[in-house]
Amino acid sequence: MADSLRPAAQLFIQLFGAQTSSAQNRLSTLWSYLEQGGSFFPLVEKGLPVLVGEYGLEQEEARRFLRRANSLATYVRRRFIEHHAQQDKAGSTGPSSGLMSLFDGPQLERIFDLQLSAKCPSDSLESMFGPSAYLVFLYRLIRDLIESVGDGTKLPLHERRTDLMKLTVDSKTVNAPEPSVDVIVRVLQAFITTNTEVPIEQALINARYPNGLPYYQHWDTIDGVAGFNGRSVGDFANIVDRKFPNFLHSGSLTSLAAAALAHASRLGPYQQKLVTEEYKNSEDMYQFYLENFGTEDVEYMNLNQIFYLAQRTNLVAEEVTSLFSVGDYAPRRSANVDYPSKPDVPEGGRSGSVYINDNAHPAIGISTQSGTNLHRILVNPNIPKGLNTFDRLNRKLRLDKWLNLPPEQTDALLAAAIRAEARGAEKPEVWAISVNVIHALGLFQRLRERYNCTAADFAVFLDELSLYGRGDALSQFDQVFNNQDNYRKPLKLDDKAFALIPTSDQDNLTVSQLCSGLGIDLQTYHYLALAIAQAHDLTDDLVRSSAVISSFYRLVKLPRLLNITPVEGVLMLRVLGGETWLKGLAGKPRIVDVAVDDSRTDATPGVLSLIEAMQACVQWCEQSNISVLWMLQHVSAPLRLSEFSQQDQQFFDKIGALLPSARLSGNSFLLAGIPPAGESDWLDLLSIDSEGLAPVVDVNGLILATDLTPEDYLAFAREKLEWAVRNGLEIEEIQVSVLVEIMLTVLLQARDAQVSLVRESLAIYAGIEGELAILVLDWVDASVYQLLRQVYDRTALESPARARRRDEPSDPLLELLAVVRQRAEVVSTLGLSAALVRDYLDYGYAKWIDQITIIDPSEKFVFSVRILYAMTTLTRAFSLSEQPEQKLLDYLRQVHSLPPMLSADALRVVQQAAAIKLAEFFAWSAQEVSECVRHIDPETQVLKTLDQLDLLMRVYQLSMQTGMDARTILRIGTLPETIDASEAYAQAAELALLSQTQTRVPVVQAPGELKQLVRMTCTVTPTEVFAGKPDEKAIITMTLTDARGAALKGVAVDWHSELGTISLGITDTQGVLTAEYVPGKVLGTDSLYFSMSLLEPEWAVSINVIADAESMNFPTSEMSPVPTEVVELGKTITLFAKMVDQYENPGANMLVDWAWEEGTDPEKRPTIRPAQGFTDQDGRTTVYITSAFSGEFEVGVRSLASAKGTVFEPIRFGVSQGRSHSLEQASPPSDSDAGTSSTEQGS
Repeated sequence: MADSLRPAAQLFIQLFGAQTSSAQNRLSTLWSYLEQGGSFFPLVEKGLPVLVGEYGLEQEEARRFLRRANSLATYVRRRFIEHHAQQDKAGSTGPSSGLMSLFDGPQLERIFDLQLSAKCPSDSLESMFGPSAYLVFLYRLIRDLIESVGDGTKLPLHERRTDLMKLTVDSKTVNAPEPSVDVIVRVLQAFITTNTEVPIEQALINARYPNGLPYYQHWDTIDGVAGFNGRSVGDFANIVDRKFPNFLHSGSLTSLAAAALAHASRLGPYQQKLVTEEYKNSEDMYQFYLENFGTEDVEYMNLNQIFYLAQRTNLVAEEVTSLFSVGDYAPRRSANVDYPSKPDVPEGGRSGSVYINDNAHPAIGISTQSGTNLHRILVNPNIPKGLNTFDRLNRKLRLDKWLNLPPEQTDALLAAAIRAEARGAEKPEVWAISVNVIHALGLFQRLRERYNCTAADFAVFLDELSLYGRGDALSQFDQVFNNQDNYRKPLKLDDKAFALIPTSDQDNLTVSQLCSGLGIDLQTYHYLALAIAQAHDLTDDLVRSSAVISSFYRLVKLPRLLNITPVEGVLMLRVLGGETWLKGLAGKPRIVDVAVDDSRTDATPGVLSLIEAMQACVQWCEQSNISVLWMLQHVSAPLRLSEFSQQDQQFFDKIGALLPSARLSGNSFLLAGIPPAGESDWLDLLSIDSEGLAPVVDVNGLILATDLTPEDYLAFAREKLEWAVRNGLEIEEIQVSVLVEIMLTVLLQARDAQVSLVRESLAIYAGIEGELAILVLDWVDASVYQLLRQVYDRTALESPARARRRDEPSDPLLELLAVVRQRAEVVSTLGLSAALVRDYLDYGYAKWIDQITIIDPSEKFVFSVRILYAMTTLTRAFSLSEQPEQKLLDYLRQVHSLPPMLSADALRVVQQAAAIKLAEFFAWSAQEVSECVRHIDPETQVLKTLDQLDLLMRVYQLSMQTGMDARTILRIGTLPETIDASEAYAQAAELALLSQTQTRVPVVQAPGELKQLVRMTCTVTPTEVFAGKPDEKAIITMTLTDARGAALKGVAVDWHSELGTISLGITDTQGVLTAEYVPGKVLGTDSLYFSMSLLEPEWAVSINVIADAESMNFPTSEMSPVPTEVVELGKTITLFAKMVDQYENPGANMLVDWAWEEGTDPEKRPTIRPAQGFTDQDGRTTVYITSAFSGEFEVGVRSLASAKGTVFEPIRFGVSQGRSHSLEQASPPSDSDAGTSSTEQGS
């Protein structure tokens, strides 16, 4: 009978024994179910609760049955699968040909009966072994076996995962790979959407617990993209700041620079708001604890328990102990500092936990109850003081996490910044995190990311060295000065004076300890000590105080952090801002408020702006490939020199050897054929000031310098020479001009020789090109005459035998040469071209640097950091472009030649043309350039200064490096410091994300687009005008439209004409311009070109300037004379005549006839060659006449165009009588006057 039972019933009998049908016990229900053929699979799936609850089995009986039933279910299912796979077997077909068809070799189908055609793929949705089947099994397991035994406090799966049952099980869902982060985000998003009433973004902003929140997605995106590109959002702000770098402007922190520091802290606007908001009041106590610590009801009362607080803040107990600076983390005073009193309790309120303790002593402690592990913080969360403590603790914990710093380092930063801010405001310390403190944290983050600056060092930059150790660690002061064991006595801070220049053993010991601790030599110490004494209002003595020693540390550590020497750091501060800037770091540092108007200058600038200026200056030098020392040397006045160098001596020797031949003298005029000037010497006359005429040369023959233009100088020199000739010689007036021209030539030759001498000598001396030598001399406010005169005046060219005394004035020649060498080194190091220097001296000194301030012309000779920065801006622009540098120089000259007032249309064309020109120069797009220029100068939107060019290049370089477009960079860089403009953050985040997820193809400006800006049609009436005719004119009508066909109104047009003049004008409301063309006196075809501001000249129309053919005649004064004597037969004579019209225009290239008078026998008359021909360019016609017949003949010439002519005097041909006489004949014209073409015909 047992064999006839189903497997489940057999299993029951094996476990519990045979059961009778009439027996009624706790096993009867289950036996009845199995005996009647019930399946054991549902029992296995429903599990232990069903066997106990529905079938009445005990726990142990149910477990025994399930263990056996699980094994049985596994066996039955496996057998079922195998049995199912063996059904409907299809015989395999062997090969029908080949070697395998002859023999029954091993085959996979014969060895293993796979039946692949009857199975579905293992990864298909319908597979019982696939992922979908497993997911369904898991869901049924949770629904039937897990949730059924849960109580009401548990959260069911369909409520925890509200999105689960809405998912579609398809191939993509099951098989497509997807990051787990995306799945988690989607699940959380669905959960938050279901359980909150506010948008997710706002919910994350509002949430403050746990302390990783708030989370501002837009800021996190922007900061993440910036970080991915190796920068911070603050770097973007600096790049688009019109006042960057700040060392070129005031020492104050402008609003944009302050925003840059705030962004550099990498704290989002809502994070900044959390730590800077007002402290909570008692009325907000419950809400504060709920929002920030997640406590409900009165749970916040447990926050003073270390275990509970650690749980709520995601800390461990040791970290809480460190946070309050107690126990093993308690601060320990330095033994080398004299204190007014000894502490009786730990001083966490003075070091380590100053902010949390509100700078109060004694500090908050921790108590331990004996016999228990319950540790409590000695503060009551339910009173106002306790609320303030936990409010500070809440902010401090978040800052520790956001800055990724240990708590004592964050506290040191906060304490230093708050104290510096109090000094700047000259008010008592307010121990709250302000906006200025955020700026300080931003500067620290920047220095940490760029230079690995530590929090301890940065705290000294803002305040003083720490005098407290922590645990077993020495204080910062002792680590620097008393950690080397090189001295028997440590350096002590006892507030006692020591001589700035040591005068005693104790002073020597102090100075040695300072030098050893800071790693400087005595010369550096002395240089720093002078600056520190002046900053602390001390004289000959310094004080062993924390403030003074911290100043030494600050002036040494900060420059070394920036990779420069301490002396270079001090010199940099002096050069950039004078003693005021130096005092800002050498004295007691201050943090000042932001300059609201971006133009305020403080008596002592804030320490944040000073540090920012120094690191920006160092960064500029690195980018320009110049050292900081080189920069400081070349923007400062050269050192006083006491004697000549070998290089100087060689320079003097060369000029001394060649100068005599270059000097102007009386012999120079004599050799040119000029007679002596009577009793006077020509140099005497030319070197004196007379009748309002300045001298042109000195008594030594050196040509005097002048500021006149070349044309004006020639006129002035002629006038001076005329006066000299009239006073030196008694000659006729007609001869004066001849002598003056000869003397002018001699004068100019002498001037050129002296200039050439200086140019070649100075080029070798300074190591620059000859063309640059004279420009460099002009740049230092010197002239060729000044240099030659100083060299000439020296009685001895050798070096002086003695050195000059310190108080003795230095040699002006040495000073001049030193400045020339210094400026020449700038030119050669930066690779400045002659065109650049010439444009700078011409107008750039007043226009390139600053458009607001009126620049004194003498300022162009001053060389400063600002000028050097401008020059490096130009050289950097040239290096970024493949175009010739002259294109950029031409652009700068053109934009500074624009009229001060432009119409709206004219300004629009200028803006577009300027953008296209700059885009072509940098191989960028005009749209990107326009975006930048609109930000740089919103009013005119035309880039004019080098500061503006610098900003454009900063954006351009960042765009090339990050792949962002200008719009994205500007949006990120102009983000406000506050959260008022949330839309700006959203747009910037979207653009930033797109810049990293899309491949941007840079748009390069296409050549020729500049010509498409303006379309022109032009007509002229009439097309031919007579030259020289009074009141003759042609009317030019021009219509200008833009690329879209819209009329350009109020646009001024410049005309370019070679043969006439054109009146200027502007277009009317229809874009039409009418101008009058007045011809000159030169004939030809005049091609008229028009140009607009920044546009290249373009051909408009052509006008023929002609002569009046109908009025052509032959003036008697322009006719050649005829021979008065008899011309021998067979001899040729030449006649010519000039044909002009009534306006004295020559009849060029016009046909004329020559003929004899009527009645002359055609067979017996002279021959005219050519009888008909064309006039030359001057309207002259020339013929050659010879005769074989004697007689008197009259010849005439006639214009075919006007039919007017004239007759020459009679010419007599015959045989001469007696002695031969030379016959007169007209002087033939030169070869160049011959007609261009002619034809010989009979008359």
